[in-house]
Amino acid sequence: MVEPNRVGGFPFRKADTEERKSNFSEVQQPYSEEEVMKEAERCLLCGTPVCIDACPVLLDVRGMNEAAARGDFKTSYERIRETNPLLGVTARCCPQLQGLCEDACVLKWSGQPIGIGLIQRYVSDWERKHRQPPVSIEQDTGKKVAVIGAGPAGLAGSALLRRYGHQVTIYEASKMSGGTAWYGVPDYHLPKEVLIDEIEQIKAMGVNIINNTTVGKDVTLPQLLEENDAVLITTGSRDTVDPDISGRDLKGVLSGYQFLISVFSEGIDSYLSNPKYCLGNDIIVIGGGDTSLDCARTALRLTNGKGNVTVLCLHPETGLHVDPIMLEEAKEEGVKFRFLVQARSFESDRNGHVIGAIIDNVHMSTPDQSGRRIIEVIPNKEFKMPCSTVLIAIGRGPNSFLQKKAGIKTGKRNSIAIADDFKTSMNGVFAAGDVTSGETLIVKAMEKGREGAQRVHEYLMNLEANHMSFYETYYTKLSYDRLMEGKNEGGYPPD
Repeated sequence: MVEPNRVGGFPFRKADTEERKSNFSEVQQPYSEEEVMKEAERCLLCGTPVCIDACPVLLDVRGMNEAAARGDFKTSYERIRETNPLLGVTARCCPQLQGLCEDACVLKWSGQPIGIGLIQRYVSDWERKHRQPPVSIEQDTGKKVAVIGAGPAGLAGSALLRRYGHQVTIYEASKMSGGTAWYGVPDYHLPKEVLIDEIEQIKAMGVNIINNTTVGKDVTLPQLLEENDAVLITTGSRDTVDPDISGRDLKGVLSGYQFLISVFSEGIDSYLSNPKYCLGNDIIVIGGGDTSLDCARTALRLTNGKGNVTVLCLHPETGLHVDPIMLEEAKEEGVKFRFLVQARSFESDRNGHVIGAIIDNVHMSTPDQSGRRIIEVIPNKEFKMPCSTVLIAIGRGPNSFLQKKAGIKTGKRNSIAIADDFKTSMNGVFAAGDVTSGETLIVKAMEKGREGAQRVHEYLMNLEANHMSFYETYYTKLSYDRLMEGKNEGGYPPD
């Protein structure tokens, strides 16, 4: 049985609630070919497609829809693969309705935006069944680039550098590549075979990935500089925010981020065959972002759908920074939410294991002169909640290991400080993605990874004085209009 949900012009399907909350199968079900063609036909083929403007990787939504409406999925794939090497991943993981393509669709103002993500998913899945020729790669430049980190930023940046003809090697500390997309996104949202396939496609381009190798430990940054013409650091955000709560060190009080890594790093089947955690029946998740939802829904599934899972949010529901569809799915599955609350302390049993949490009710203060409001505790309104496990998911800062080890200049929260051209304080070393800013969306990390790679390419080929943004490139050389005119120019691979 499936349940309908409306995103585009007509309902898409989701797996049955009772069945899905006890397994890790994908929740959202795909459109059929007929549905994809009908949905794509709704596209107005706008003269100025704001959906493309809203996409961090400039996905050619208009070109994709025009071809998909005709059933030409080969052309549809070719148009969107030009700027996005992780099509199946972003189709599933992008919160399209949250400030991205679907939120910008002009049809939103007269009804329902086009289901861009589901069309993209269908096209990417179609290509997995009907393998297409590999993307174009320019002549070998003789230049070598080391990329540190095989997360979304590193993968996207490496794909672009390889298309320019450079030799690219990625050094990844973990056993598996993919970064947050691998260990931070549960399988019910992103089946790992989709990610593995797209990583293999990048490797097939000639990108070499060396896993289980930590730069700064197994190999030094100076060594990479000796062996390569440039280095691009894309180590992401891994430093968790640790709240100052009495009882934080009790058994059963866990980092939500480390919890997800433990469950998914070796694959969910591996974890289920040898589980690390005994979560108990009363699970509290602290946080108000996508990671807190992932922790809650994963914990629910690890208790076979029987656990009592509650998410404690500091802000009101309207202030949450989460994908609204993911929030809706969590509620359907029985995850509970308490808003405008914060944990004051945790209590333990005689063995030092958490058994309860003291929770404060809070409210938003009246705005000050600048309009800013702060969280204030409401006196004498605390309450107690029983808990067998607490998962803390209140954010991640940049992975600070390498910059501390190598002495690279840092900025806010130990992020790598970069100039406008993505250069670090170390000659020949660039940085991009979450390691320079902190936690963000997968597609936005890809955007910065590609921009950083573009700057590396210009540095290697002495083109820095002629820098052109991807936005300019799309509209001047690779736009849908030029494709329709038969005047599409080559020579500037956008991926």
